[in-house]
Amino acid sequence: MKISVLQENLQKALSITGRFAASRAQLPALNNVCLTTEKSRLKLTSTNLETGIHYWLGAKVEKAGSLTIPVKTFFELISSLSAGRVELETDKHTLKIKSEGGRASLVGIPAADFPSVPSFEGKEKIDLPIKNLNQAVSQVAFAASLDESRPVLSGVLLKKRGDSLVMVATDGYRLSLKKINLELKKNQEELFDKGILLPAKTLIEVTKLLTEEQESDSFSLSLTPQASQAIFSLPQAEIVSRLIEGDFPDYEKIIPGKSTTQVTIEKEDLLRGIRTASIFARESANIVRLEVTKDQVKISANAPQMGDNLSTVNAQIQGKSLKIAFNVRFLLDFLSAVKDKEVKLEFSGNLNPGIFKTGKDKSFFHIIMPVRVQD
Repeated sequence: MKISVLQENLQKALSITGRFAASRAQLPALNNVCLTTEKSRLKLTSTNLETGIHYWLGAKVEKAGSLTIPVKTFFELISSLSAGRVELETDKHTLKIKSEGGRASLVGIPAADFPSVPSFEGKEKIDLPIKNLNQAVSQVAFAASLDESRPVLSGVLLKKRGDSLVMVATDGYRLSLKKINLELKKNQEELFDKGILLPAKTLIEVTKLLTEEQESDSFSLSLTPQASQAIFSLPQAEIVSRLIEGDFPDYEKIIPGKSTTQVTIEKEDLLRGIRTASIFARESANIVRLEVTKDQVKISANAPQMGDNLSTVNAQIQGKSLKIAFNVRFLLDFLSAVKDKEVKLEFSGNLNPGIFKTGKDKSFFHIIMPVRVQD
């Protein structure tokens, strides 16, 4: 292989692909990025066996070839170079790097030892607006579990419901649901009737890349022929992710019925009160109490070794007065995902799940299980 690329383009590509390489992997090749020439482009591929990425950048190719190089070291080296042309040339298992004012070499591993990462190759695909996905992931993925011992709870379910594609995530204590209006072909409807379960952290990486690239208003989603992996296609990159196997909880059974208390409140006012309470709540099992009265919500937290606080926020109240407690982190996560000025809270008792909505977005809601506390 003998090629030349722009330093700034290669640095960006290594920064992105490096996020998908494994750290401290038992298989040395997983610490590497695979460099492969494709006509007038250089393809960089990395994977941790759960997720992987192909990233393309323009290059002047004099001789085709491929090699894998430790991605962290390669990125640090390229980042240290000045802007301009960088020449890359392989000599057996060594990559020689030349730039204005210097040269270096890195020992690599043959590309034949690198794991295979699927590519799109014209499979059946679904086109989705980038704006819709970014918003949906920001409102849903945070509710997925970080505990890998229950894989199904670390994922986000994509499932067809009526004329919408529903995205759902839950960690067993809270649940987020977002509907995306989408026209699906018949064979696509069959796929999403059953639903596919993707790792939440993969969707977060996809939206991060979509934001960084900003070269298109849409992207494509497809599945491998065995329907075991999903491929997200962008103009310059493809992200490949395994699907999570297992049965996602029946989320529709979790959704509460008719509420007896409805609260409409300014988001920033509620957020300010919750943040103040969190100072005390973190010293006392993260518990914050809400007391809904005639036209106010009282927010309090108590830490015996530290003290206590009480904030009062004006609100529009319908229905019964109520006292209820929640994990303060769950409330902060929900409020951080809301862009509207108002939020709506619905309760049906102090031991039943609370429903949290935004003022305008009817396609999104969040459910949080309350905490049982003594008065």
